[in-house]
Amino acid sequence: MSNNSNILFKALNDAEKNSKLFQLANGSTSSNTVTIWKKGDSTKYRLRVTDFIRAKTEIYLKGNIPEEFAGDVLLLNFELNGMHFFGKCTLVIRDNMPASLNCSHDLYKSERRNNFRLLTYPHHQVFVSINVGKENIEKSNVLNLNTGQSQTTLFKNFLNIMKDVEEKDIDELEGYLRFRVIDISVTGIAFQFGKIESQFFKDLNKNLGVIYIDFNGELIKVPDAKILYVIDKPVTNSKAILYKAGTQFQNVDINLDELLAKRINATLRSSESEFEDFIK
Repeated sequence: MSNNSNILFKALNDAEKNSKLFQLANGSTSSNTVTIWKKGDSTKYRLRVTDFIRAKTEIYLKGNIPEEFAGDVLLLNFELNGMHFFGKCTLVIRDNMPASLNCSHDLYKSERRNNFRLLTYPHHQVFVSINVGKENIEKSNVLNLNTGQSQTTLFKNFLNIMKDVEEKDIDELEGYLRFRVIDISVTGIAFQFGKIESQFFKDLNKNLGVIYIDFNGELIKVPDAKILYVIDKPVTNSKAILYKAGTQFQNVDINLDELLAKRINATLRSSESEFEDFIK
C-alpha cells in the first residue's frame, strides 16, 4: 500500500501479471516502454521492451541499459491503456543475450483510494438485470406495460441482438428482472426498484450471482454481486415509493475492472448533458 492516502496498490495474480507483461512486450512502439530505477535514486531509465519470456517471467530490453545494476533489485513502472503498474525486478545481464528484467516479484496495479461513482440517471441508459428466481417472477407477474412481455423475455430479446454473448447465457436467463441503475463505479452499483420488487432484496449481504449491466447499449457480465444496503427513496412530485439498493461486485478480475474503469472514464469525457444542466 502507498504512503499516499489517495493511492492503493493492488497485487495481480500470476495469470494477470503474465498477461500484462505480454501486452507490454507486444504493444506499439509508443506504449511498450518500461521505467526502472533504484529505490531512493532520482535517476530513472526508460527502456523499450522487445519480448516477454513467460517461462522465466522475464522481459527483454533495448536502450541505455545501466549494466552496473546487474543482479540488483530495482523498481519498475509501465502504463497500459491508461492504467499504471508498479513492481520490483532484477536486472539480468548474460553474455551474447539481450539484457532483461526478471519480474518474478509481485506486480501491482495502482488505483485511487477514493472510488469515483458515475451518476447514470437520468442522462445515461444504464440498467442491471438480476436473477430473482423464475418462481418469484411468476408470483409477482411483473410485465412491461408497453409490450405485455415479461422482463425475462425482453432481456433475452436484448441478448439475442448482442455480439459475443454465449448461447448458454441466453438459455440460463429465466428469472431475471431489469432495473434502472442510479450510479456505478468499478466496485459496484446502486439501482432502484418498486414496492413489488422490494421483497427480493430484503436480505443484506445477499449474494445475487451473475448480473448483467447494460451500459449505454454495451453488455457487461459481472460474475457476482452482493446487497450492501437498501433504503426507501420517495419519488419527487409523486406518492409512489421507490427503493434504492447498493451492491458490491464480487470476484472481479483485472480485465473486468479495467473494462468498467474504461467505460466510466469514457462516459465522463462525453458528459455534455450534465454540463448543460449545470449552467441552466
